[in-house]
Formats: sequence, C-alpha cells, structure tokens
Amino acid sequence: MDTVNPDSGQPPGPETEAERQRRYAREAAMIAEADADIAAGRLVDEADVDAWIDSIGTNRELPVPYAKAEPESQ
Repeated sequence: MDTVNPDSGQPPGPETEAERQRRYAREAAMIAEADADIAAGRLVDEADVDAWIDSIGTNRELPVPYAKAEPESQ
C-alpha cells in the first residue's frame, strides 16, 4: 500500500531538517497540551475506554468516552 504526504499529495521523501524541526515543534506542543490536561484532571476513565472498545461492532455500541467535566475550584 502506498502512502501519500497529506500536505503535498505526493509520496513521502526523506524528511528535511526544516520538516523535522516543524514536526518536533508540533509534537512538543501536543505533549505540553496533554501534560496540561493531566495536571488539570481532564482524564478519561480507563474502564469507560475499555467498555467502549468492547462495545465496538456489537448491537449496543457505546458513544466515544470523553473526559468528565472539570471540578469547580472551591
């Protein structure tokens, strides 16, 4: 199966240094966002994810689980 670069529509070639740096910056931003979500308690319960996965392809598929609302600051 051929893969295509979603930005150019062309098959991927070697990653240039500039592309690598942009990818590193995107990945660092995504990791920082995930770290902030964890620190703020925005997590999806593992049991909810497991139940959702187990329901896929059944007659009783569950909706995709999302993080619970953040608790209010006291």
